Amino acid sequence: MSYWAYCEDLSTDVITIGDAEAHHLLHVLRLAPGAELTAFDGRGTEAHVVVLKTTRRDVSCQVVSRVSQDVRGRPSITVFAAPPKGDRLKWMVEKLTEIGVDRLVLLNTQRTVVTPGETRVEKLQANVIAACKQCRRSLLMQVEPLQSFKAGLPLAIEAPTQHSVFIAHPTGPHHSSASVAVPQTTNLAVFIGPEGGFTDEEVQFALQTGAIPISWPGTVLRIETAAVVFATMLMRLRDESSQVS
Repeated sequence: MSYWAYCEDLSTDVITIGDAEAHHLLHVLRLAPGAELTAFDGRGTEAHVVVLKTTRRDVSCQVVSRVSQDVRGRPSITVFAAPPKGDRLKWMVEKLTEIGVDRLVLLNTQRTVVTPGETRVEKLQANVIAACKQCRRSLLMQVEPLQSFKAGLPLAIEAPTQHSVFIAHPTGPHHSSASVAVPQTTNLAVFIGPEGGFTDEEVQFALQTGAIPISWPGTVLRIETAAVVFATMLMRLRDESSQVS
């Protein structure tokens, strides 16, 4: 199995992998000159590289070949979610990365309890990188700091590029993913509330703003479970819309 490592710049013939990535290659995998691995820049480019030399702090590699993933025109998927407690947030970040979500925006609602600071958000990026290596994904999922629900929802709906925006809510009239038709080029977003859900005021605001209610039948999901479930539903919508001629 090929080893994977993150490197921000793959544009030169010889690249240098440093910091935590280098530590993992040197002290966990114990790679030596001549070893082959795949480097990715988080923006869709992968490179087959060979280790040239190592120091205590970095690894120099020769780029043998590159391949770039073309995602132009592909609708994006964004999850706006109230942060769950403890390691559940880390789990949510990892799983959303693995299934292919493009962006995670942490959401501040009336019932949000956990409010991660900028330092925690930066640490979550390390979880994104680790998940990308595990699932062989060359595009990093963006993780954005806490954003107000009432500010974020209109921005999502009124974004410069066309969006279809959903709100997960377990009661009231709802649409299933099978009953929603979206244009082929529409970006998709879903809002996931905190423990206890969105308030009635927030739900009404979302509906009046143009969000589409969506639910999972027969049960109320935890934040991190709902994020993965509804993101998967959005991917299904995206795939089905792309097949429409």
